[in-house]
Amino acid sequence: MELSEDLTTDPKALSSGNVSKLFRHLGNFDWNHVTPVEYKSEEQSWLSVSRRVFTGETGETPQFHVRYFEIGQNGYSTLEQHEHEHVVVVMRGKGQAIMGEKRVELGFGDVLYVAPNEVHQFSNSQEEPFGFLCVVNAERDRPRPVEIGEGSSCF
Repeated sequence: MELSEDLTTDPKALSSGNVSKLFRHLGNFDWNHVTPVEYKSEEQSWLSVSRRVFTGETGETPQFHVRYFEIGQNGYSTLEQHEHEHVVVVMRGKGQAIMGEKRVELGFGDVLYVAPNEVHQFSNSQEEPFGFLCVVNAERDRPRPVEIGEGSSCF
């Protein structure tokens, strides 16, 4: 059997079909067939966060979605909670997470499980981007922003 560069040559199947897909890493935390988009449409609750979706929004039918988030220097995600759980695997740089009443440092290879209804937020105070894979339930509730006043980010 001959080696292939990719699993499909049909761009339409990649964006709307339940077909096997290969997302080849192109360097600098970019992948073929994946376009970075804004983290969320609301802009007041986060800063300097991009999202890349591998599975879950283009015709696949898994019980989970796999996304890659990247937070730029001095950026942060929304301080939020939700009923669904998720797992974060750090792939680039260093960052911090608020988990309930605690703040933890995260670095390459660390794995963080976020339990249902845990208040959480991710941030990056470093020059290098903080990037992580996030595996989440396919069927999930909408996150609820949490407001705890000034100092609600990880900085």
